[in-house]
Amino acid sequence: MTPLDSTDRAFLADLRGRLDLVEPGADALHGLMDTLREGLRAERAVAYGVELAPDHYAASFCHSSGFPQPPGELLGTLNGFLHQQPNPWGYFDPAKPAAAQRNRALHFRPHAETQAAVPLHESGAGAWRRLGIGPAEQAQVRERVHEGATTLYRQLKMAHMFQLRALVCEGSALLAWIGALRSEPFTSREQRLLQELVPSLQRRLELETRLREAGLLGSALEAALEALGQPAYVLSAPGRVVYANTAGKSLAERDSEQLLGAVQAHAKGEPPLAGTTVTTLQVRGLCPHYLVVDRRVEAQASARVYMLAARWGLTGREAEVLEHIIQGTSNKVIAARLGCAERTVEVHVTHVLSKAQVESRSALIAKFFQAS
Repeated sequence: MTPLDSTDRAFLADLRGRLDLVEPGADALHGLMDTLREGLRAERAVAYGVELAPDHYAASFCHSSGFPQPPGELLGTLNGFLHQQPNPWGYFDPAKPAAAQRNRALHFRPHAETQAAVPLHESGAGAWRRLGIGPAEQAQVRERVHEGATTLYRQLKMAHMFQLRALVCEGSALLAWIGALRSEPFTSREQRLLQELVPSLQRRLELETRLREAGLLGSALEAALEALGQPAYVLSAPGRVVYANTAGKSLAERDSEQLLGAVQAHAKGEPPLAGTTVTTLQVRGLCPHYLVVDRRVEAQASARVYMLAARWGLTGREAEVLEHIIQGTSNKVIAARLGCAERTVEVHVTHVLSKAQVESRSALIAKFFQAS
């Protein structure tokens, strides 16, 4: 392992500290690119995120240092390139980078040289293996990269520059492409420095993703999902359940494959799975998320109310109130629909909760959908 001197250790301590201390909600990478470029002795440094829209790629952010283009122009150029790319592109698939490349600092030859050699600067048969690319794919991948990236690399005057980069990931999801470029090969020292920084970068980017998701899931959205009275979920593009309402919490794990299937069908423009609706949710700087409402239980609701009313010993009026509760209806609206006083509804609700042996409406809804 390449030893680090006091200057290298100070560089790592500085960047790690700044990643940990940046105010939550601020984009930590924005102010670090100059320091990263200098510490890696590079001519340029860049970090960008890839947004996985249903029919194209886009850059969710781009921060740079040492590029002749201003940041806004660089983002526009990158977006124009990504929008035209097939899936996957480059030596990695932005939708799901190969495990061998995740959170690993890799050193690449200049793009202009990769047609006659392995893309990694390191020689030997293990180079393609470190990219997670098998022998049968190598020629196809090399051709795809050459065709797709040549114009971009020439436009940015990067075709003759070596790259040192890491795909910072959370599980199989790409959080950011972070790297540096220069005219001379990088050394094992720079490769180790970037590798040492990856865990701190990963933690920070995960935090920023969670904060953006928290903004997506404001109290108004949560209240609206509860009011649906049907299992509802917010899923990330890779299929992770970010949020489930009370009706959906008990079913999320059991139905995870069907939920992912609904999202994938929606992203492809195909009809949703029977009994589900899918809506795209979009927040700036965050990859698309999807609201999935499972209405398959709606037709079964009346039969389930009848069954549970008998099991819990509810009166006819209490059973009616139960049906309204699971639909997310307020006491005031229930009273208007049943033609009685709101205080009377409150009494019925208290009896229903007591007979179902739960303490809240949310617990009642969960128990209703969990019951076999």
